[in-house]
Amino acid sequence: MARIIKLDERLSNMIAAGEVVSRPASALKELIENAIDAEATSIEIHIKDYGLGEIKVIDNGVGMDKDDIHLAFFRHATSKIKNEYDLAHIKSLGFRGEAIPSIASVSKLTIKSKTNDGSGYQVTYHGGKLYSDGSSALNEGTEVIVNDLFYNVPARLKYIKSPQTELAYIQEVVDEAMLSNPEVRFILTHEDKVLKQSFGDKSYPNLFAQIHGKEIGRTLEKATINENDIRIDAFLASPTYNKAKKNDITILVNGRTIKNYLLINAVVEGYHTYIMVNRYPIAVIRITIDPSLIDVNVHPQKREIKLSNEYVLASMIRKLIYQTLTKKPRIIEDVLKPMDSATENYKQLSGFEDALLTIKEEQLPKLGPTDYVEYKSNGNQEIINDINNFEEQKVEFNEVKRGIPDFDYVGTYAGTYLLFQNKEGLFLVDQHAAAERIRYEIYYKKLGEPSQTRKQLLVPHLYDFRANEKNMIDSNQTLFQKLGLLFEPFGQNSYHLREIPIWLDEKDLDYMIYGMIEELDRYQTIDLSRLRDQLAKDISCKGAIKANKALNSDEIYHLMSELRNCENPYFCPHGRPIIISFSLYEIEKKFKRIV
Repeated sequence: MARIIKLDERLSNMIAAGEVVSRPASALKELIENAIDAEATSIEIHIKDYGLGEIKVIDNGVGMDKDDIHLAFFRHATSKIKNEYDLAHIKSLGFRGEAIPSIASVSKLTIKSKTNDGSGYQVTYHGGKLYSDGSSALNEGTEVIVNDLFYNVPARLKYIKSPQTELAYIQEVVDEAMLSNPEVRFILTHEDKVLKQSFGDKSYPNLFAQIHGKEIGRTLEKATINENDIRIDAFLASPTYNKAKKNDITILVNGRTIKNYLLINAVVEGYHTYIMVNRYPIAVIRITIDPSLIDVNVHPQKREIKLSNEYVLASMIRKLIYQTLTKKPRIIEDVLKPMDSATENYKQLSGFEDALLTIKEEQLPKLGPTDYVEYKSNGNQEIINDINNFEEQKVEFNEVKRGIPDFDYVGTYAGTYLLFQNKEGLFLVDQHAAAERIRYEIYYKKLGEPSQTRKQLLVPHLYDFRANEKNMIDSNQTLFQKLGLLFEPFGQNSYHLREIPIWLDEKDLDYMIYGMIEELDRYQTIDLSRLRDQLAKDISCKGAIKANKALNSDEIYHLMSELRNCENPYFCPHGRPIIISFSLYEIEKKFKRIV
């Protein structure tokens, strides 16, 4: 007797639903993708009972006729691909033909649709079985209603988290859809209360304002890079606004939201030294690439894809963000300025710390009409949305570099903070953080030079190492010499250091040598980029001006002069602010001189 049997269609769909439909949010994601593939410009999402009672998605796309609606309930029935070539050049969000039958197998699903030149029709399935069908009155487009999700799979309901958590996941899915499709109007309601709304105006500042708060939307920066038939559009929130998790780093590849550890880390590295350790930026990265260079057919949820050149993409993202953050002056934070209510609400929900940014109307990017550009890939032209909602801001630089204003020294507070003033207000500078930033940029640049000019020490430095440290020195002599350090054995576990880099102060020798040994001990190897950064941080921090050290006027002038020449004079290498302000306007408001 045969032990292997072929499962029936309904049971197969229920098994597939375990991967495709794990919670209400995943069902909604599939329905939104279908609406976008149907060329919808308006998508309404109405939720009841946190998505378990009802999920309704209404779009104004091209719609389906009677035969297509019936076919949509069969596995691997799709209009997106027709042959192997299409599978290797996927341009749509959906293509597997699994979503509708999977959802239908674990819910009561109704699809109503109407084409431009046809009449409306609807089909209802209960638990994967046809329940009813017939004519329906509706406008052109499609309406999908999912009722009683998981009603026939009670075990799945046990693993559903709290209703509020499920609603939060639904909102995240809608946020991703809004950021992926700025040209589409979205509205999300729960129990008839509007939770999310976008206007389809292709404006990322408006989208960020809707999702993250007005201040974040108003400070958004846009940057674009085109290299080797790859286009990357980066929409970057100010480093001032950051999160405890990486959830608000959105990576889009050809309009699809993906999760890719390497690319997300590239965004974090692009903000390096602008944000404190273990804090993460808010950013959207749109990548447009030849579809033949990616493989979307990896996982049923289509969030994981294979990229043939992801290391190239990571390098481009890192470079683009870093150049964007360093090329324009940043606005010095006004610690007295209150946040607007929208940003305050978002801050409370997301765990943001106090807002630090001052915004003035004349400093805001001006919205302009959306431009379109032609993107060529393998000889085929595709029109992609350039989303250039920013006119270039014209910033004139005088002798004061990087936006630090002219001001006069007033005094020192708490032995650490230098106090300055001008007609705009008061400024506090952390003298240790400022000296640390200056030294960091000097050492970081020097450590990156391909050849190190060395100088001989008149009196060699004697180092006594432990046995394991000696082994590290012996095994990595080439690396030490490349960085300008020449050791000669002197006894069993001792070395004479005879030559050092010409730029390195002798007082910083121990920081550099033991920093390299610690790197070798911790990782068993040396990542040159990480070592360069960590050494520059260690040397700059430990040798910088300390708190409570009194400085004379010449030292203060020299410190501020050097700070103005830094690429990033606003944050120390660890992401802490160097300078903050108390605007005259906000001070007078506190004293009720302005009401």
